[in-house]
Amino acid sequence: MLVRFSVENFMSYKDTQVFSMIAGKHTKHSNHVVEIKGKRILKGSFFFGANASGKSNLFEAISFSKGIIQNDIKKNSLVNKHFRISDHYIDKPGVFQFDILANSHFYSYGFAISYKNASVLEEWLYLCDTTEQKIFERILENNTTVVTTDIKFSEDSQRQSFTVFSDNVPDDRLLLTEISERKLIDHPDFFAFKDVKNWFTNLNLISPNSRYISKNSMLSEDEHEYNLATLLKDFDTGIESISLDEEKMEDVLDFLPEELKSEMMQSIETGFNEEDSQHNKPFEIEVSIGGRSLQFRKENNQIFASQLMMDHGNKGDLFELADESDGTQRLFDLIPIYRKGKTPHVIIVDELDRSFHTKLVVRFIQRFYESTQGVESQLIATVHDSNVMDLDLLRQDEIWFVERQNDHSSKIYSLNKFKARFDKKVAKEYLLGRYGAIPCFAQAESSEAED
Repeated sequence: MLVRFSVENFMSYKDTQVFSMIAGKHTKHSNHVVEIKGKRILKGSFFFGANASGKSNLFEAISFSKGIIQNDIKKNSLVNKHFRISDHYIDKPGVFQFDILANSHFYSYGFAISYKNASVLEEWLYLCDTTEQKIFERILENNTTVVTTDIKFSEDSQRQSFTVFSDNVPDDRLLLTEISERKLIDHPDFFAFKDVKNWFTNLNLISPNSRYISKNSMLSEDEHEYNLATLLKDFDTGIESISLDEEKMEDVLDFLPEELKSEMMQSIETGFNEEDSQHNKPFEIEVSIGGRSLQFRKENNQIFASQLMMDHGNKGDLFELADESDGTQRLFDLIPIYRKGKTPHVIIVDELDRSFHTKLVVRFIQRFYESTQGVESQLIATVHDSNVMDLDLLRQDEIWFVERQNDHSSKIYSLNKFKARFDKKVAKEYLLGRYGAIPCFAQAESSEAED
């Protein structure tokens, strides 16, 4: 679970901004809270704010951090990632810190990077259960990387291995990443590295254009409550059933012009060959082309393709994905959240309500809490629709605002700081400007009135 995230000098986030998932003292919606080792942690949080306020930049900050952890810094674009309104911020560090619950342990992990030199300036990892233990601290002294640790190694060989890797970690690489890719990650002395790396690997980030999970896994008849067709029907899409009929790749792609078909087949074959050489395990490729959603899999050196089709009441004339509304297409990408949330996962969605009617957004959120009750799963999302800002649906501490300041930097804060009553119509108060974080048209409107 995510307990706290802070960011400084990243895109519109100039000064340190802190987002916390620690629950307040409210008792309403108690099923929105999980208590772990004396800490009450929220299962959901939702960000509201005007266009260009910085909501998506918060999502990007977390995505950017994950990208650096998964790869070297130089493999991630640093161009225009600093706060660009002030020229000298290119010389200031970008700082990212995560307080998390991973494998039943609380950790605080973070790093500071130089945008100018594409290098790590500082990095730290602490175990924060009953007492604070420094797993490691990494700083730059006189252009030399210095790493210290309080780990009590069980063997001299493990201490020596840690020293070798920490002394020689490249400037553009995180120590967490370096250790995690070595065999010693499986040694008990390095459990903290493994816990934290796995947490980031399993962190689910869903942008408006991303695909969340394979649709094929949602077509099974088990766990009927989370079957894709059942959920689509529950959301009143008009879809009565779905199918994923499979044929050979060359047959499914017959609708394409011959040249494009040949090019597509070659590209898919290359994708499978590259994945086979790296992981040597089955996987699927999803492609949307010509208004069709196609899924490819490889078996015994043969590639098969299947197309998702929807039955709206006439089995003789099925609908393709392109025939569905934008909102229904978005549901196909988001509904798998429910199955993912049945086991502990952090799911962060940018623009959850894109193409959704208010009632559908509300129902979607309600179902998440219902399906993950008692599970250490979280849904964090940016939202435009102020009607979702309802205390019958959300807790005060689950509602967050992002506001653009006079210097064009972003500021985040919780509704909780306003001590809003549980029976208050907060959406109305928000639109009246009570909580800020809304567009300011007053000056323009005043000028028009004078004309």
